[in-house]
Amino acid sequence: MKKRRIIIIATSLVGVVILLYLGMIFIGGGIISGALFNPRINQEQMERIFVEDFNFLIVIANYLADSEHASVHSFSERKEGHMSVFSDDFGLQQIPISDERAINAAETLRERGYTFIFKSNNLIRFVRWSSMNRGRGIAFATEGEPDESILPIFTIMEPLSKEGWFFYEQD
Repeated sequence: MKKRRIIIIATSLVGVVILLYLGMIFIGGGIISGALFNPRINQEQMERIFVEDFNFLIVIANYLADSEHASVHSFSERKEGHMSVFSDDFGLQQIPISDERAINAAETLRERGYTFIFKSNNLIRFVRWSSMNRGRGIAFATEGEPDESILPIFTIMEPLSKEGWFFYEQD
């Protein structure tokens, strides 16, 4: 009886490890693996990350700030060298990114743990931690301060060491 119990427990543990591994591969930071392998980042940690990554963040922030598109849903995410933009006239479209430096900066940030880059009106968000509908990261306000209309979706919006840059949390 003891031997059978040990075999069942060992088999169960192997099954859990396999599910976590598959979750990490196929979900890539989603519900299963996101909670375990994507630790939540606080403001102090984000400030250190911000300083280290600033030269890459500013390249993309300048590119998107100069973009005519008010709503960017993903920047060089699904199709490298493209961004998904939304407009009332055309819906969601894939638009080529015309700046090689911006493409390279996006790739570097992805390698450093950023999962998404979004633009909504005057706010560009660099997502560093996410789990389901929650997220934390770095935001850049193209006009120095985030647009008041977008602030209600954030639970935290605190300034970082450079003007116009913020640590944010969104629930």
